[in-house]
Amino acid sequence: MTEQKVISIFDFGKTRNKFWQTCDKSVLDSQTFLVEQEFLTAGKVSVKQVLIVLGLEYIYKVTLDKLKCAPLITTHLTYIEPGADHLVQLNSDEQQYGFRLQYQTKTLEIFLSDKSCYDQWKIHLRKACLLENFHEAYMVSKLIGKGSFAKVYLATRKDSNIQYAVKAFSKSFMMQQHKGIESLLNEMKVMRRLNHSNIVRLHEVHETANSVYFVVDIVAGGELLQRVRETGFLPAETLQRLAFNLLSALNHMHQFNIAHRDLKPENLLLKSYENNHDIVLADFGLAALLQDNNILFKRCGTPGFVAPEILEYIDGHQIYDEKCDVFSAGIILYLLITGDQPFSGKDQKAILKANKDCFIDFEDSLFKSAPIQLQDLIRAMLLKKPQDRLNSSECLRHPYFKELAKEQQVKQENYQQNLNDYNQFYKNNVRMGSIDLNLEQRQPAFTGNLNSIESISCVSNNSFAKIEMKAPSVVGASKFSQYSCK
Repeated sequence: MTEQKVISIFDFGKTRNKFWQTCDKSVLDSQTFLVEQEFLTAGKVSVKQVLIVLGLEYIYKVTLDKLKCAPLITTHLTYIEPGADHLVQLNSDEQQYGFRLQYQTKTLEIFLSDKSCYDQWKIHLRKACLLENFHEAYMVSKLIGKGSFAKVYLATRKDSNIQYAVKAFSKSFMMQQHKGIESLLNEMKVMRRLNHSNIVRLHEVHETANSVYFVVDIVAGGELLQRVRETGFLPAETLQRLAFNLLSALNHMHQFNIAHRDLKPENLLLKSYENNHDIVLADFGLAALLQDNNILFKRCGTPGFVAPEILEYIDGHQIYDEKCDVFSAGIILYLLITGDQPFSGKDQKAILKANKDCFIDFEDSLFKSAPIQLQDLIRAMLLKKPQDRLNSSECLRHPYFKELAKEQQVKQENYQQNLNDYNQFYKNNVRMGSIDLNLEQRQPAFTGNLNSIESISCVSNNSFAKIEMKAPSVVGASKFSQYSCK
């Protein structure tokens, strides 16, 4: 039976006449994650080798004097089985494993014989590209939620038996919405950049003939606000840890110049029923890369939680910054303390006016009963002028989190000591066994600061540990020149 070809809803705009597009050679220098690999591909008359470099969001082709690229986010990925009758496979003495990458109407087919290396590339590509095999890869069991734009299902991955939540978007419905496809693409772009324990993780995106599926982690504890309604006010220690987790998630986002722009209690979920502070930030439908020139819906959010500068934004003026999220987080913390929103009104218009005026009753008796340092933090988060307001990093350094910061520092020091011990053990063992091996020195794929808040999760979740980028062979040389000389 002939397989039905998926017609992608993301192939809008100017259609490219080639898979590759020439780009500036310097784009590689700013990237910390790059993996190189020589692949086989079919030329016009014969099989040839091609040097491919993989980044987080783009794939690059390197030749002696040119660098070409293609975006991964809207590239469709399928696998070419070793037994297929492809020109490359028919002309090779070794078993070849292949990828078929299709961007718009153009296709790239690349092969390699190293199965372990192929599997590593497969892990990254399936996270970065669009897949087409949802119904073959997953077993859907039941509907577990429904929103304005999508339905959420419980599904099990067949090859691992792991359960996920799947957010299903109807392509025909999204195409009818104002900027619906652009919004979907924006949500994909934002979520794929994030990797934090308190942010819902996007594992894969599938596109079929009728739907787009986001495969994300199951968050079993339900909405935070519903839990608070059931259990009553949160104890001081729980509230402190919850606030720290929320601000840590925001700080991670803000390091990428990403603003959520729709923080509200409904978008804070609990991982489990074990505690009331291990939250997960969800719903990135209105999130934005603030350095992007084409931000969708510049004035958006939920009345009562949106920052005043968003309500006051005038088209053509400089866009607001990530502190808009800090304001919304401050409103959530105020609500968790007092059980009431600071902005009220008989209708949405009245709520928005109060929201914009930004008068907050800090003399409320329940608010005054909260720890003094927490009151001080929330006041600093809810200042009307963003230039006066704390940013997420400054919030985390507030005295309110002093004890938690110490606890975090001890964990980091223990982690660093374990890492140092391992490195010494590794060096000793390599020294003993490296006489005849001529081991090539490599630099780690992760080059961040191990003392940063998110560094531990970044290191432990790096699935490309086995094929890091090779260390520079020429000190001071550009990354393109290092690759092209090969």
